[in-house]
Amino acid sequence: MKKITLLAILCGSLAMVSCNGSKDDGPDNGPIDLEKEYTELYALGGAVNAWDSNNPVMMTNVGKNLFTIELDLVRNSENKLIKFVTKPGPWNEVDFLVPAKLEEGSDYCCYLKEGADNYLQLSNEKAGGLKDWFFGLDAGTSGHYILTVNPKDLTVNAEKVSSIEDKPQTVWKEGWVYMVGDATPVAWEIGSPYEMTKESEGVFTYEGVLAAGEVKFPVEFRWDGPTYLSDTEGTDITAGGEFNVVLQPEGQPDYKFRVTQAGSYKLTLDTVNLKLKVEVK
Repeated sequence: MKKITLLAILCGSLAMVSCNGSKDDGPDNGPIDLEKEYTELYALGGAVNAWDSNNPVMMTNVGKNLFTIELDLVRNSENKLIKFVTKPGPWNEVDFLVPAKLEEGSDYCCYLKEGADNYLQLSNEKAGGLKDWFFGLDAGTSGHYILTVNPKDLTVNAEKVSSIEDKPQTVWKEGWVYMVGDATPVAWEIGSPYEMTKESEGVFTYEGVLAAGEVKFPVEFRWDGPTYLSDTEGTDITAGGEFNVVLQPEGQPDYKFRVTQAGSYKLTLDTVNLKLKVEVK
């Protein structure tokens, strides 16, 4: 009987060591911190012109687990205006905060509402359920907003400061060529790209300001559709000149043209001879 009692005591002691761990096990030991405080939060999407989780837009920390961002939210056809990420990093390693639900009939969009009735959910690749969802806007609700996000409570408060007209939607035309990219006036709005001017059969132009960034020339309003691209990766058109163009039926490889210096340019895209002429104004 004494042996059995002693054995029970030893087993109990081992079990306690196993559950509680030791000081040498590393920083994850000890009780779970139920009062975790978020010290950083970032924004992604069309409204902040940032899509890469490695380089999101930092929000302002205004209190414990409270972050704000003030920005224009303008409805567009794609309507992928904003979502959040807890820290910069590769898309398959970070935690996103996305809408808790979608609008009926949408695969990725939830309308942001004025006030506090906006809810988030955690989404990441590690859990096997990455949701590429965004807040967008219902028709007639574009404006200048202050968003206050609580990543712990998973809430977004939206304060509308002033109204802005909804952006006109580009209507697709067969045989036309368009522009998208962060160098262009429409950024990455594939659902409403910038319509180029048709000078003659197969020749399209754009004359105006280009920001530092990238540009490509889709024929349809989808990422995997036919697109005029460079024949080599990282083609810099800043200094002007004439460049080779390739029509990629499914938009791959995605060799975009690059503008390293913002300025006034004239682009002439010849889809017959597959050339892009760039003039610096």
